[in-house]
Amino acid sequence: MKKYILCLVIALVGLLSYFLFEPIFVYNFGWDRLSNKENEVITHHYDTAFSAAIDASKTIVQELNGLSTPSVSLAVGFENNIVWSTTSGYADVDNKVKATSETVYRIGSVSKAVTSAALGKALENDLIDLDDKVIQYLPDYPFEQVTIRQLASHTSGIRNYGVCFCFPVWEYYSNDHYSNVSESLELFINDPLLFEPGTDFSYSSYNFNLLSAVLEKAYDLTFYEIMKNEIFESLDMRHSSFDFKEINLEKLATFYQVEVREYKEAYEVDNSNKWAGGGIISTPSDLVRLGNALLSGSIISGDQFKEITTPQKLTSGEINEQNYALGWRNDEFEFFNGEQKVRIIHHGGKAMGSTALLLLMPDYQLTLAIAINRSVEGFPLFKIVLPILENFVDDLPRHRGR
Repeated sequence: MKKYILCLVIALVGLLSYFLFEPIFVYNFGWDRLSNKENEVITHHYDTAFSAAIDASKTIVQELNGLSTPSVSLAVGFENNIVWSTTSGYADVDNKVKATSETVYRIGSVSKAVTSAALGKALENDLIDLDDKVIQYLPDYPFEQVTIRQLASHTSGIRNYGVCFCFPVWEYYSNDHYSNVSESLELFINDPLLFEPGTDFSYSSYNFNLLSAVLEKAYDLTFYEIMKNEIFESLDMRHSSFDFKEINLEKLATFYQVEVREYKEAYEVDNSNKWAGGGIISTPSDLVRLGNALLSGSIISGDQFKEITTPQKLTSGEINEQNYALGWRNDEFEFFNGEQKVRIIHHGGKAMGSTALLLLMPDYQLTLAIAINRSVEGFPLFKIVLPILENFVDDLPRHRGR
């Protein structure tokens, strides 16, 4: 009898361990060889005014195959138009479905930049004030001293993803579905702050969960309705929505893990625990439409755009360590071998099996967005696309013949 009990205990412990650490167990099985064949670069939009920049940049897109990504989708905008969009590779490797400009990707933390646009509209319509306390909108929740500004700039002290007694044990790999924003707040709302609000910087997608709950109160709409009405539909972002496990979109990419020219489908997750901060799905062309609208002032005024893209100061008076604004990073880069300094407002994102990047260049009215259907370590996309932006800056009428 003792042997049977021991076997039963071992079996139960093994089963519990599997469900707690499922991503680790699943990772080791199901790998296939990824073809070494170079993928054709397909152009969907081609503005002849930028033919020199586009032709020079096609090679860079082709070289993205060096990342062993199943597919890549990229779009560039100038003065409210998409002037180039291109794709390469497969949205679905096993079924040989080629990626198109309508292929939908998880955009990870680029979701914060998209949410920031809704924040900007709320500011412009006097629905909120950045220095309002969160409890003015959500009196039943703690964090009495946290402001909207601190949520949007990651200076609130709210923690990021952690571990829990859940299946699996890591919140980032959540398979739980949350039907609304309020449910997702229960993940962290009762945890202590990491520091006094405003005194330090700690990046956390949960800041944007709470921000989206504030926006719901300000707009008197669900967060999905806010994004659908104020952003997606108003900007013709027809392929943008929220991501969750049971979503059924015909043009949704299949998401992959890739290791040393081998691939497998990424671990299945439900991103309803972080819609505002990391759970939006979109296309580079849709993201460029958003970027164009922000730069042109057609969605919010120039003053509000400056408000949401200005790096925020800590209570010490110093700019936070990431030059983080309100849903954006704001940095200066050297172009043309250091001859020219260029301001780029940007946000990158990684989600399970997908990586994305959105960049705005206000001085040149240029926008670029890129997405691939694999996760990558570090963030190589940034260095890859900067030469493309340089090509387009060089091809602007006022720069030709420099």
